[in-house]
Amino acid sequence: MGMKWGAWAIAVVWGGGFALAVPAGTAWGATPASGIAILGPSGAVTVLTPARLAGLPVVTETVSFGTDHGESTATYSGPLLWAVLQAGGAVGGDMPKAAVREYAVVTGADGYRAVVALGEVSPAFENKEVILATRVNGEALGPGHDRLVVPGERRGGRSVRDVVRIAVAQAVLAGN
Repeated sequence: MGMKWGAWAIAVVWGGGFALAVPAGTAWGATPASGIAILGPSGAVTVLTPARLAGLPVVTETVSFGTDHGESTATYSGPLLWAVLQAGGAVGGDMPKAAVREYAVVTGADGYRAVVALGEVSPAFENKEVILATRVNGEALGPGHDRLVVPGERRGGRSVRDVVRIAVAQAVLAGN
């Protein structure tokens, strides 16, 4: 709460000259002992505890997607990703159009990462019900085992397990 990251680094550069800016520094690799670290575009970090996550409104969705072992179908419950980002102070406020150029990098305990464009989950735009699941098929996942669930995908590639960090940043052009 209140820790600032002063530096930014270019993490990925694609052939078309686009880049994704992500925070640099040792805190990027830090894992909160109990909760999920939310990094806002300003560099402020908030750790949402399991109790704070449990206090957010819950949605339930039955989701199917293909895996390497066939189709998987389950019912997931938990707060919307947008609500989690709001609770962590990473989104909201007076500039809803900012969401179309921002994204969230969701990281699991094993280092697996997936990107969600904020325009996908912003209520002002697509309003997709991306969930940070705390329960699957009625069973609690337990602290430290929350899972990102993106409904409507053919494959579960953005289904990040054991979420420990969510960083919000702005897409920038290389050299700008």
